[in-house]
Amino acid sequence: MRFEFRSLRRPAVAVMAALPAFLLLATAPADAQSLPPPQTESCVGVQIAENAAPAPNRIKPAVPNAAAATIPTGGDEALVAKLKKGGYILYFRHALTNWNEKDQNDPTLSNRALQRNLSEAGQREAATLGQAIKVLDIPIEKVLASPFWRCRDTAQFAFGEYDTTGLLYWKGPKFRDARVKMLSTAPASGKNLVLVGHQDQLIPIIPGLKRDQLQEGDALIIKPEGKGKYKVVRQVSPFDWARLADVAPPAPPDEVPGSMPATPQDTTGVKVIDKN
Repeated sequence: MRFEFRSLRRPAVAVMAALPAFLLLATAPADAQSLPPPQTESCVGVQIAENAAPAPNRIKPAVPNAAAATIPTGGDEALVAKLKKGGYILYFRHALTNWNEKDQNDPTLSNRALQRNLSEAGQREAATLGQAIKVLDIPIEKVLASPFWRCRDTAQFAFGEYDTTGLLYWKGPKFRDARVKMLSTAPASGKNLVLVGHQDQLIPIIPGLKRDQLQEGDALIIKPEGKGKYKVVRQVSPFDWARLADVAPPAPPDEVPGSMPATPQDTTGVKVIDKN
């Protein structure tokens, strides 16, 4: 059974030297001048708070998109067959997080203690995602993650090997345009590109995507069409992947700490960054 990865045997934090030029956009904003320096810390065995709080539902509407397209949900054998042929981008929002933790000012994004991290349930969810992708024999060219630890940990628990790129987090027109180019550029022939990031960076560039429509752990399957164009083919949940691969699913979101509650909560004063 094939699972397309190359052995890296190093801390996966630097942007890959072999990436296309648009992925190596060199200059970050003034308040965040560089990506995190290499870290020796591993996500494996991270201590997770036992009282992980559920993620609050967001009731603030997203900024209106250019179109009101409905994104199909779920997965089927036809989708898996297409993914096995390659040519797609799998954009995962990071797995379930501990909402007792808040993102604080950290220009280098290197300090785990200043960020919201994966909950224990999120670690299990990410591992299930990776197991399903492997069982389904979906070929992967490379895995890129946002510099935030919750994205890096999701990538490591799911795929084991990854690199980071600030293009999946930094905000502003320059980085938004770079993300559009990233999503419209096809991966290597016969392979798929995996991205692990946040929801806020997608909302302005995915027509029809609303706040928290992409739940923690969900993926958008995107078909690059070149010249700044791409099509969202499907939204797939961790439970869809588990069903398609016939592997044990993660615990339902309403049964584990760190998951979204069924009823909305007051989110007054919550920073935008906490929505990612």
